[in-house]
Amino acid sequence: MAYRSRYTGRYSGIGAMLSRPWLQAPCLAAAEKLKTEAEATAPVGDPTEDRHPGMYTASFTVTPIYKNVPFRGRPRQRAGARVMNSAPHAWRVEFGDGRVPEYAPLRRAIEALKGRHSA
Repeated sequence: MAYRSRYTGRYSGIGAMLSRPWLQAPCLAAAEKLKTEAEATAPVGDPTEDRHPGMYTASFTVTPIYKNVPFRGRPRQRAGARVMNSAPHAWRVEFGDGRVPEYAPLRRAIEALKGRHSA
């Protein structure tokens, strides 16, 4: 007679695992991949016309975070990572406006990584 394995998860144990510092390592690795992809597609200004060529590309940073994620009505701390750009014109480059076209390097990097992951 064959016996089947059973698993009964405990939410408290899973939640404790998701808030551990060692779980931040894979989050940071994924964020670094996203940062590399975004830097590769980010626009670089012409040095003859732009006062700060390459400033946008050099302004990408990855920071580890602990984020409040509500579970059953109570906030829980979860490990993660954030990719952001600290250039003063980052919003214009990402979304565009009347003078600057929309480049969207972060959004394109996310879509590229999703496409590679799903294939």
